[in-house]
Amino acid sequence: NLYRLWYMSYHPGGVRYAESVDGIHWEKPKLGIIDINGSKQNNVVFDGGFESNGGEFGSVFHDPHADPSEQYKMVYADWGEKGMDDFQREGFAYNATHGTLRGASSPDGIHWVRDPENILGNLPDTQNLGMWDPTLGKYVIYHRSGATFGEINTWNYKVKGQRRGRAVGRMESDNFRSWTTSEVALAPDVLDGLNTDIYNSAYARHPDNPNVHYLFPSFYRHYEGTFEVQVCTSRDNRNWTRICRDTFIPLGKPREFDSFMISVSPGIVKVDDTTWALYYRSEERPHPGSAPSTFKLGYKPQSGVSRVTFKEDRVIGIEAGKTKGHFSTRPLTFEGNELIINSEPLGSDGELKVQLLSTETRVGEAIPGYDFESCEPIKSDGTRTVVKWKGKNGLDSSISRKSVRLHFNMQSTRIYAFQFIG
Repeated sequence: NLYRLWYMSYHPGGVRYAESVDGIHWEKPKLGIIDINGSKQNNVVFDGGFESNGGEFGSVFHDPHADPSEQYKMVYADWGEKGMDDFQREGFAYNATHGTLRGASSPDGIHWVRDPENILGNLPDTQNLGMWDPTLGKYVIYHRSGATFGEINTWNYKVKGQRRGRAVGRMESDNFRSWTTSEVALAPDVLDGLNTDIYNSAYARHPDNPNVHYLFPSFYRHYEGTFEVQVCTSRDNRNWTRICRDTFIPLGKPREFDSFMISVSPGIVKVDDTTWALYYRSEERPHPGSAPSTFKLGYKPQSGVSRVTFKEDRVIGIEAGKTKGHFSTRPLTFEGNELIINSEPLGSDGELKVQLLSTETRVGEAIPGYDFESCEPIKSDGTRTVVKWKGKNGLDSSISRKSVRLHFNMQSTRIYAFQFIG
């Protein structure tokens, strides 16, 4: 019955632990595990393990698939011949060829043992994360990688690709020991421009649906020194789509705690029945090495852990303005007797209606009694609004559960999700 937080501290280094009753006010227990400057009266739970030169924390996840002695797992980077302090003192100019991506396990999230095998060689950089996927039946890691562009390999034409900045790599494993070859899961494209790297993947599974996956990546804009959070979606935790390029969490105003950088932490946290939260690292300074970082800010920047809340499932939506619009789904197989909608009006004229289309009759023909004329308009803001048709008590037995299409008609409304229940 606690929120549990693992985070990185560079002063001095180490993975630290905190816990909270409400997710906002945190306690840092003195655990007596790791000696820091001659004292164990601190909340450090892991220092990188045997012969570590100062790890760069990635993420902790709970593994219900594992033996109880390893039910908590960690993914982190070790900097090899040089520690993070050296890397920072040189202004991030050190282009390391050493470093490894490593794993550790724990029975309680407090006492950690480093895994003997390295997950990935070469410098993996920061903000790496792992998980157990119950649908795939595999462990998955998303890590910092690189991408290329301009490669041609067709017929007799071969052009070697050039380095295209940072990207998100992906690996799988059956046992958290042996891993597949890393492949690029997400990379900047021509629309992002050469000004952009992807620094942070921030994977999160839908809290109630194991087949809905999100990334909340930070797009690093070099000229501005900022991290811009967008959204990617997947149905299989392998193939990712950027449905839109809107900023999901806007940066704060100048001098606010998150005015320059937002790096979302892995996982969506359910605050209550209708509210989700994302935790993120916030910065009020530009990223080192970017163009604005050469100028003095005029104040001492702070960094920290912050939180944003939003209504359940309201990550990406389809929106209609003052001019009415409509769209329909592909044929659906479903169970249940009621259709619920997650939508919000965007103005006083907001309205949404739904009709059911048969896949067995003429294309676009509405099922009698379940057409737009019979649908009671939805004008209120709600995450689980029941769709009602006049004279109907939900979806009766005449509606085929094997194949039906939903047709939406909207004005000044945004719809995020729908579901059959009951």
